[in-house]
Amino acid sequence: MAERRGKAEAAGALDPRELIEVKDAEGLHLLGRFFQAMLINLLRDPRKLRTLGKLDLAVAIDPPGHPDDALTSTFRGGRVVLEKGASPGADIVLRCEAAVLMRLARVPAGPAAIKFMRTHEGKDLLARLRSGELKIRGAARHPLGMKRFAGLLAPGKG
Repeated sequence: MAERRGKAEAAGALDPRELIEVKDAEGLHLLGRFFQAMLINLLRDPRKLRTLGKLDLAVAIDPPGHPDDALTSTFRGGRVVLEKGASPGADIVLRCEAAVLMRLARVPAGPAAIKFMRTHEGKDLLARLRSGELKIRGAARHPLGMKRFAGLLAPGKG
């Protein structure tokens, strides 16, 4: 028990920027820099750090019509590697515009997500899914990873 508490305190003492590696930082587009800043902010929460520690997943964000904006985030070993471009080997691919991704990041985790989907913003996201404006590939093959990734990005509880 004391060992677990020591690890948690040590993890809490880490600067979230130390957990994120950016390959080719100069080539990282605005979407990648936004995602990096969002992760830095989220990882200040110890619950999000625990969620990050459980993630073993590569997620590509591929905005249609904007290949220069594509980004791959690899979550392994309690760390994140951000790379320019959509990796063909990514476990999950989110194909949507940056504005839709920002809305997805506001979807709460757990039962609150159902409530959220009844709001105007939630209904809009569902409509984008149905129309093909938002495509999520690989979530069915990696349901636990997708759940943890969503929990990491969700506001509030991690």
